[in-house]
Amino acid sequence: MKLSLLLALLGAISAQQLHEGAPEQEVPDEQGEEEPGEPEPPCPKESESFRMIVPGQEGHTCRYVIVNNCQPFWKAQKQCARCYHGRLASIHNYATNQRLQSMARTRTNRGQVWIGGYTYRWFFHVYPRWVDHSPWNYFNWAKGNPWRFWKSCVALCTTSGQWSSVSCGTRLPFVCEY
Repeated sequence: MKLSLLLALLGAISAQQLHEGAPEQEVPDEQGEEEPGEPEPPCPKESESFRMIVPGQEGHTCRYVIVNNCQPFWKAQKQCARCYHGRLASIHNYATNQRLQSMARTRTNRGQVWIGGYTYRWFFHVYPRWVDHSPWNYFNWAKGNPWRFWKSCVALCTTSGQWSSVSCGTRLPFVCEY
C-alpha cells in the first residue's frame, strides 16, 4: 500500500486505481490523435461492406459487418459506433473466431482485419482489453504476440485466424459487431 500511495502522489496512477487495486483500463493515445476539424469519413456503402448474422449462445443473435475501406484502429471503432451503433468485434470463443476469419478471408483482399482488442503494458505485464469492456476469456495469439512494448491493437489474420499485435495507426479493413 505504501508503494501505491507513493505512486499516486507522484501521479503515476490514479485514485481509481488505488481504490480498485488494479491498473486503470487505459485507452491508447492513438484514439485522440486526429487533426482538429477533420471531417468524419462517410459511412461505408453497401458495396464496401458485408453483413452477417450468427446465431449465438442462449438464443442471442450476433450481427457483424466487414468493412473494406481501411481505417486506423480508433477511427474504425468510431465508424462502427457512428454507422452501425456498435463497436469493433470482441471474440470470446473458437467458433466465432473461425466464422469471422472465414468471412474476412472471402470478403477482403487483405491479410488482416481489425477486431476490437488492444493491449497496454503496466510495468512488466501486458494487459489485453476489448473496446466493449467484456471479459478477455479467449485468445488466439500468433507466435511472438502480443507485443511486449507499450501499446498495440489486435488484428485477426484472414488466412490463419490467429491474432497479431499491430500499430494502431495502421490502416486495415475491420469487423464491427452490432
